[in-house]
Amino acid sequence: MLIRERLENFDFSNSEQKIVTYILEKKAAIEEMTTKEIAEATYTSPSTLVRIAHKMNFSGWSDLKEAFLKEEEYLQKHFSEINANLPFHRNDTIMSIASKIAALEKESIDDTLSLITHDDLQKAIQIIRKSSYTSLFAVSNNLLITQEFQHNMSRIKKRVEICLLQGETIFKAHLADPSSCAIIVSYSGETSILNETIQYLKANKIPIIAITNIGDNTTARLADCVLRICTREKLYSKIATFSTDSAIVYLLDVLYSCIFALDYDANLQLRISTSKMIEAGRSSTVDIIKEEDHVSR
Repeated sequence: MLIRERLENFDFSNSEQKIVTYILEKKAAIEEMTTKEIAEATYTSPSTLVRIAHKMNFSGWSDLKEAFLKEEEYLQKHFSEINANLPFHRNDTIMSIASKIAALEKESIDDTLSLITHDDLQKAIQIIRKSSYTSLFAVSNNLLITQEFQHNMSRIKKRVEICLLQGETIFKAHLADPSSCAIIVSYSGETSILNETIQYLKANKIPIIAITNIGDNTTARLADCVLRICTREKLYSKIATFSTDSAIVYLLDVLYSCIFALDYDANLQLRISTSKMIEAGRSSTVDIIKEEDHVSR
C-alpha cells in the first residue's frame, strides 16, 4: 500500500487528521515547511506530526516526510498522457493503437529505470553472483515472461530454476539448497502462495530478491533486497498487463546484463562460439543481419 493510501485510510485522531488532510492537499509544497509551520497552518502542535509518523511505522516526521515526497515525485513523473490500464479506446485506428502501446511500454521502462538505485541493484547482483544457482518464483503471466531470463542465464552457464507448477513452489522452497538464492516476482506483493514460499526460503536462510511495486507490501517486507517496478496498473481493471510485463522484462534484462558484465569477455566469447557452432546453418539475404567472419568488441 502506498503511503498516500495508508494516510487516507488510517484512523487518526481529530488533530492528526487535520495534518494528514493538509499534507495530502499540499503534497510537494510541504517540502520546505518545518514541523512548526505545518502545525501552525493546521492549528495543531509539532508533536502531533511525530505521532503520525510513529503510527505510520516511521522513526520520525523527517523520515515520513522524505518517503512521502519521494512517492509523490514518482507518481507525478511519466504517464502524463497515457493510461496504463486503458491505453487505447474503442474508436482508435490500428496505427493509433500501435503508437499508444509503444508509448506505454517506453514509459514503463523509463518509470522502472527511475526506481532503480545503485545500492539495491548492486546488492541483487552480488546475491546472484555468490549463489550456486537461482530459484525464481512467480505465478500466472509473470511466470511466463520470466522464462526468457532463465534462457539467457543458461547461455552463460548460470543456473536458474523456475517452478512451473504453482502447487509445487513450497516444496521447491523447502528443498532449495542453502547455497542458492531466490527471486520472487510479485506485482501486488500480496500473493499468498509466494509469501508462504518466502517463509520456507527464509527458514533455509536463502537470500531473497523481490521484484514488486513501490508500496509497502508483504513480499517487500520479507525480502532481503527489493527492486521496484513501474506501478501504474490496477489489479484487474485493465486491457492487459502491458506496463507490468514491460517493467519486469526490463528489470530481468538488467539483472542478466549486469551478471554478464561481471565476466564480459568470457561470456561474450562463450555466447558467440556456442551459437556459431550450433547455429552454423542459419543464413540471411539481409546484409544488416549477416554475420561477419569476426565480431568486433
